[in-house]
Parts: sequence; C-alpha cells; structure tokens
Amino acid sequence: MKKVVLFTVGLLLAGQAVAQSAAEEQEYVVQEKDLEPINPTFLENVYVSDVWAANWFVSVKGGMSAFIGTPVGHGDFFDRKKPMLNASVGKWFTPYVGGRLSFQGLQLKDSEMRTVNYQNLHADFLYNIATHFKHNYDELPKWDLIPYVGCGIIRNTTTHNKPFAISYGVMARYRLARRLHVAGELGMTTTFQDFDGPGKPNKFGDHLLQASVGLDITIGNVGWKRVIDPKPYVYQNDVLIEYLGKIREENARLDKMHKKDAMALLEMRKILEIEGLLDKYDLAMTTGEGIKSKPKNNYSGINSLRARLRNKAWNGDVDEYKPILSEKGKKTENNDTITASPEEYFQLMKDGKIYVGAPIFFFFELATDQLTEKAQIINIKEIASAIKKYGLQARIVGAADSQTGSAYQNEKLSERRAAYISKLLQENGVEKEKITTQHRGGISTYEPQTGNRNTCVMLYFNNN
Repeated sequence: MKKVVLFTVGLLLAGQAVAQSAAEEQEYVVQEKDLEPINPTFLENVYVSDVWAANWFVSVKGGMSAFIGTPVGHGDFFDRKKPMLNASVGKWFTPYVGGRLSFQGLQLKDSEMRTVNYQNLHADFLYNIATHFKHNYDELPKWDLIPYVGCGIIRNTTTHNKPFAISYGVMARYRLARRLHVAGELGMTTTFQDFDGPGKPNKFGDHLLQASVGLDITIGNVGWKRVIDPKPYVYQNDVLIEYLGKIREENARLDKMHKKDAMALLEMRKILEIEGLLDKYDLAMTTGEGIKSKPKNNYSGINSLRARLRNKAWNGDVDEYKPILSEKGKKTENNDTITASPEEYFQLMKDGKIYVGAPIFFFFELATDQLTEKAQIINIKEIASAIKKYGLQARIVGAADSQTGSAYQNEKLSERRAAYISKLLQENGVEKEKITTQHRGGISTYEPQTGNRNTCVMLYFNNN
C-alpha cells in the first residue's frame, strides 16, 4: 500500500510540474523595446505659442517715397522723392505666418509736381520664407526675409480722394537682441488713376514706391514650442494594456489551477496520515509553509540596502563607519530600522560626512532657468540666513528633464539652473567661496516628470 501511495504522490508532483511548465510556455511575451522609455519625437512643422501674449511686434521706420502716376506727368523719379513715415503693429501666429496693421504717410509729389499730404492705412499678410532654412527652433533666428501683400485705403488731403489701394513688397530683419530687430522695407502701393486728380476712375494706374529703415520691437513672450508626437505613446499604451490583460487572464488560470492542486494535496495529506507517513514526509500541505527544514529569509540584504540609503556617507566599510551601525536592529514606530543614534548623526553632519537636514529643491519651467513660482525665493532667503549664521557651505546641483531636449541642451540647461540659484544666494549675502555648483544634465529620477526640472541645495558644516 505504501508503494501505491508513493507512486500516486509522484504522479501528482510530476503532473503539477508539467502543468507549471505548460503555463510558462503559454505566458504572453511582450517585446523588450515596448517597455523602454520613449524619447519624445515632434510633429513636423507644428509649433505653438500663447495666442494672445506671444510674438507681437511694433515697428517704426523712416524713409523716402516716390509717386509714379498715370499720366506720368513732369519730372523724373528723383524729382518726385519725398520723406515718409512707416509705423505698424502686428503678430506672428506661426514661425511662418503673421499679420500687421500698417500706416504710411507724410508727403508726395503728384503728376503736376505739386506737394500734397497723404495717408495710407492697410492690413498685410506676412510670410517669413527664411523659416524654411531654419532647423533648430530652440534658438531665435538671426535673419528674416518677409514678403507681404495687403490692402487698405489711401487718402489725398488735396483732392480728398480716398480710393481702395493694394500694398505689396518685401521686408528684411536682423536680430540685434532677444526683442530687438533692425528692419528694412521696400514696397509699393497701387491705387486708381484719379488718386492725384487726372486719370480714369476705377482703373488701376497710380503707384507709390516706398523705401524705409527702422526698428522692430517684440512684446510679450518670444519664441515657439514644438508639439510632441503622441503616436508612440498611444502605441505603447495599447501594448501595455494588452499585456496587462494577458497577465490577468494567466493569473486567473493559475489561481484556478492552484486551487485544484491545493485540494489534491489536502487529499494526499489525508492518505499519508492514514498510512502513518505524514511525519516522515512532513509536507505541511495545508499551511503552505513548505518543508520545515527550508531556511527562513531574514531579509538581511534588503535591510543593508535600506541602511546605506539612509546614510549616504556609508560606503559599506563596517570598520570605518561603525558608529552608524551602533543602533542597528532597533525599530521605529513606522517599523524602520534605526541606523544611527542622534549623537552619531549630528557628529556625521559636523564632520561634513552628510548634509544638514533635508536637501531643498527648486523647480523650473520647461526648458528655462525661470522658477515655476516666485514664492520659492523665500527659501533662498532662509538658506542664505542659515549659511551666514552657522558658517555652512552650500552644494548646488542642477538638473533637467531627460524626456525633453537633447543631451547637450539638458547639460547646458542644468548648468544654467545651478548658476541661477548660486546667483540668488550671492545676491542675498552668501560669499561665492561658500558655494559649490554641479550639474547632472537630463534625469528621469522623479515622478511626476516635471519634478526632474530642478536644482537641489544641500548644506554642509564642512564641504569636503
């Protein structure tokens, strides 16, 4: 009978192993690349800015105008030139397309060589063809070449004619500073022949040639933001949802199988108990604890890791940092292992082995060294006060979000952020010699993602 029982147990265990192997073969496998972090890609030629508060400009220019009418009248081109004023206000809606409302006026010489006053008000459509040759929108362009066309009304103050007019031409700009351009414009206004008196009404023929140079000033926010392509994220999300569904199905199937195995093991326990073999095999089938001789995990590895995370100065050398381990094994109310007494903790801070208290984080807007909230400046004043009062040293570490921007851009951005916090501390009375700056480039350490756009300030008694 004992041989029959043992043979039955062997068949059960073999069947369980075969079922487990089959379950592993049926497990849904997701490709490794589908689980990797996605580097952002951007939509082609799609850029955004604040609709109402970005990329407005005001332009003021001075120059010369020359009237060429029908009939031509007396005098050559140079006899007709007169001074003019060109003022406009406009907005760029995309890096390519913009619009403006423009005023031109002062004086002109008509076909009879009389000097008259005029005013020309027109709305123009602008198109920046230089944008087609630009590939990096993280930097503002130096040159712009902008053809334009528009329409409006031109008024002759002598004849009191106010005919419809078409304006067209080309404008070139060179960037002197972030918000300042020097601009030149060459344009033409065409209207009806009777604008200056003689000529046919309702038939185009009078022209006003204009050339001017001046300054463009940008107001509001400057520049553009590229739009991230959502397709890779949508694809990865679909893959992971499908993967999660397969895992749930597999877990449900295994749970059902394990319940059947548990019932079978319970029956086998009864059989072994009847045959008097339970103590010999000692399988503890109903408790799920396994064989009694199986060693119990004391989690020493994870406890060691947690101790090192709490004491960043500890490099694992027990002999060198014995004070840190003097309280090892004691538990707090939250069941955390105590790794150092208060006296030892303060001694480590005094020796410059660890920083004082907790690090202070400052958070920044995307791709800038501007704080998300000006209220963070309060922390700067408090840090500066502590440094001066207790003779502390400050270590400043800048970082950027690795999910946006190139590695080179993030390296420079994290360096600028650290330098900005250093400057604020110096403006609040901290000596430059008491500050050390570092930068980490792009990181993906924190959630949410915006938390990676930070600069961390750590204070030390002795910044070795």
